[in-house]
Amino acid sequence: MRAGACAAQTLSPEAASVLKHSLSLARRRGHAQLTPLHVAATLLSSRPSLLKRACLKSQPHHQPSHPLQSRALELCFNVALNRLPASPGPLLQAQPALSNALVAALKRAQAHQRRGSIEQNQQQPLIAIKVELEQLILSILDDPSVSRVMREAGFSSTSVKNNLEESNSVSSVFQCYNSTPGGIFSTPSSPPTEAHHQREFTINPNSFWQNPYLFHLRRSL
Repeated sequence: MRAGACAAQTLSPEAASVLKHSLSLARRRGHAQLTPLHVAATLLSSRPSLLKRACLKSQPHHQPSHPLQSRALELCFNVALNRLPASPGPLLQAQPALSNALVAALKRAQAHQRRGSIEQNQQQPLIAIKVELEQLILSILDDPSVSRVMREAGFSSTSVKNNLEESNSVSSVFQCYNSTPGGIFSTPSSPPTEAHHQREFTINPNSFWQNPYLFHLRRSL
């Protein structure tokens, strides 16, 4: 990965957890790089899976449960991961590096999150803008390799993105009402800003594996 390929990325706890499990998946498979395919596979296997729900909803005449379609989607990503070069041995000794494609996806996610914050008139400094799970999923779906696997499984990345964006728009409307004094919704107040920032997880691709948080994760894997 080229030095300085991406500015520091800030992830929400949910998005950081997905990246952590994606790293573990790449390491177990002996892959030298962490790619959008690993992230997509992790998103599909999570419980509950926001990505899987959006995929099933994108299908015509969708029903509450699609065990065969879900299984086909997971199998297609498993096959795609099997095609990636793997090092010999049960586990990769060196930690996987961020692929250029994943760095690009993280940059897209931060750009989408920044644009959404501006549209909602949230006056936040750039470094304080967190990449939420929904934005991470949308950016992963934009990756050509992920779109290709989705197409092989009979799904359209564009349709899945549309479902996610519609859901995200509805959530934004509710958040707007909730944050308005005297609004029609009553929700618990947000945590203090200082405590909120303590939950952030910052990734700099140039020093990704030296991050103290990830160093602790590696020792626990």
